[in-house]
Amino acid sequence: MDDAPPSGGGVTREILVCRARNLAPKFRGRAQAAEQARRVPPETVADIVEAGIHRTCQPRRFGGYELDWTALCETIMTLAEGDASQAWVANVYGEHNCYVSLFPERAQADVWGGAPDALVSSSYAPTGSAVEVEGGYRLSGAWGFSSGVHYAQWALLGAMAERGGARDDHLSLFLVPAAERHIVDDWETMGMAATGSCSVRLEDVFVPGHRALDERLVWRGETPGGRLHAGHVYRMPQRGVAQLALASVPVGAAAGAVRDFEERLASGNAMGRPLKESQALQLRLADASAGAEAARRMVLGTAGRIMDKLRDGGAADNDDIACAMRDGAYACTLARRAVDTIFEAAGGGGARTGSHLQRTLRDVHAASNHIALGWDLAGSLFGRVRLGLERPI
Repeated sequence: MDDAPPSGGGVTREILVCRARNLAPKFRGRAQAAEQARRVPPETVADIVEAGIHRTCQPRRFGGYELDWTALCETIMTLAEGDASQAWVANVYGEHNCYVSLFPERAQADVWGGAPDALVSSSYAPTGSAVEVEGGYRLSGAWGFSSGVHYAQWALLGAMAERGGARDDHLSLFLVPAAERHIVDDWETMGMAATGSCSVRLEDVFVPGHRALDERLVWRGETPGGRLHAGHVYRMPQRGVAQLALASVPVGAAAGAVRDFEERLASGNAMGRPLKESQALQLRLADASAGAEAARRMVLGTAGRIMDKLRDGGAADNDDIACAMRDGAYACTLARRAVDTIFEAAGGGGARTGSHLQRTLRDVHAASNHIALGWDLAGSLFGRVRLGLERPI
């Protein structure tokens, strides 16, 4: 694997995608053991760090590559062709380093100042409490679904902060060192099992004020980090557009399933006849490949359009956010359909517990159930924005 200089200079989207392509078979080989362990193996985390995937959108001044969102999306799609769960964790680390980049410079120095390869897990849902005190906040409670938490040095947690006895009606985000949170071993699922998305618990943990971020600034692309760093990706509304990277996991997994299906048809036989001669299977392949390719183009096209707009000095608006949420969710719908189409034609072999196809089927459905990727919420928001009923920012 080629070495990147500490500043991140010279690492391009093409280099990262190439690295991901080399890692995908390794992830595939570890998939069953990772699922049984309910977390990614240490070897996978080491590969993610060595490849620099977590640094994709990390600022150059802190050792990152400062690439745009399309680089992360395409890299994660490529990894997911090997295994969805391990690609999901790689994406989480990449996404969160971009999120840390939005905090004040002092908070970024806390995370990366002495450890540019620091990894960050998260739980955005405001299920715990944050109470403002002198110099910062005190956090307590439990937060769920923290993917990749076992290897993360920091946690990014959401809460509706209490200030002056009144609870905010908007979300704030807080950076907490791993040493101050406890992992709750509660991740038992039918899909995406290897993400290790356990809950975390905090007990009266102090968080200094510079490690807090008002999420309204994130939605508007007006964060302290957005003003600090030159990269246009830091002006992206994370909670509206970032879902495209999450969607890249089921989209990439579907592409991997299509490739496997094509290889099986090209070389397999049934009842003494080549599978490739079956018109029914030819049609299944055409249907699944069209859906997977449409999903890929939708995610990368929408991410690219928004990145181009930001690069040209524009700002992402309500319509951009609504389209990104719609397209991310619909790409997941297409990915599910593609994998379902293949699974229905795979016969008994596809249902065996050792089959990667059945794991992909479960993982794609489970990943698409993420609240940020659900079609009902995203589709409804798009309709409301287009009809003038709602403004995301």
